[in-house]
Amino acid sequence: MMARKELVVNTTYQRNPNIWPDNAKSYFIDTILEEYPFPKIYVCKKFDTRRKRTTNEIVDGQQRVTTIVSFIKNEFTLTSVSKNYKGKRFDDLDENVQEKFYMTPVHVDLILSSERHELLEMFRRINAYTVPLNPAEKRHSIYQGKFKWLINKLADRYSPLLEEYGVLTSKQILRMQDAELITELALVIDRGIINKSDKSNEDIYKEYEFVFPSENKFQEIISTFFEELSNNLNVLRGTFLMKPYALHSLFCAMTQKKYGIPGGEDSVGIQTTGYYYRNSERTIQKLTEIAAAHESQDIEGPYGSYVSASISTTHRKAQRSQRSKVLGLALR
Repeated sequence: MMARKELVVNTTYQRNPNIWPDNAKSYFIDTILEEYPFPKIYVCKKFDTRRKRTTNEIVDGQQRVTTIVSFIKNEFTLTSVSKNYKGKRFDDLDENVQEKFYMTPVHVDLILSSERHELLEMFRRINAYTVPLNPAEKRHSIYQGKFKWLINKLADRYSPLLEEYGVLTSKQILRMQDAELITELALVIDRGIINKSDKSNEDIYKEYEFVFPSENKFQEIISTFFEELSNNLNVLRGTFLMKPYALHSLFCAMTQKKYGIPGGEDSVGIQTTGYYYRNSERTIQKLTEIAAAHESQDIEGPYGSYVSASISTTHRKAQRSQRSKVLGLALR
């Protein structure tokens, strides 16, 4: 239909057709290949009185449609955001995968003979019922660079663990709070312990939008932490140490101990050794004691400073540092 000009883009409503970078296009194609749903497109059917024929104008969904056509034409290669099809063009796929791709339905809402003001009113009404984007969702809408896609990949990989361990609820993950938390962990690697702020989160997306020389380092440190949590520290599942702000402090302490973070010796109070801990049994005992003190809000006991730093203003640098120092002692 596009080749025959029976399906065209209405530039009144659509953005530049080249606005999606390779990672965004690859992620969308991977969504189809992995058989996940994607939003429907809106097409307006009109009658061309001059040529005496009907035309179909895409009023919403241009990027999706053109990306599908471009992929089938072998015009781009899937990037690393596609775990199972990285480095492949359409012709590189197995025949059964190609057939499955061809057979994927694209859901369409067909609008008949609407005037421009009616279309605008329709979209105004649709958007009136849309929940406003939170900061994490806005960042992932605006930025399409290397850092965003690393956060996206890590969130895809570890969001099941975050839900299973009680760090985040499924509703929070749907609103991209997993990406928000992992961005906070990346900031620790990049800048050490700082106050939480939307500006800091956005700044790191901007900084590594086009050039991200430490991508592999960031991925290794964050992945290694979650794997340690999953394999050797699984007794912490469901404890108060799995509160998002507490997990952040545990990451600060453990990362300073094994890798080092900017200003870590002062903010965490321990030296970097190249490992998380030597005595796993003792470390787990101390961590569970800290979690229990937090749950009972025992501000008079041996972990009182940790508990006090976990009761209010939990995202400020001072409280983050205080919690990390206590957790750091448990690693020594």
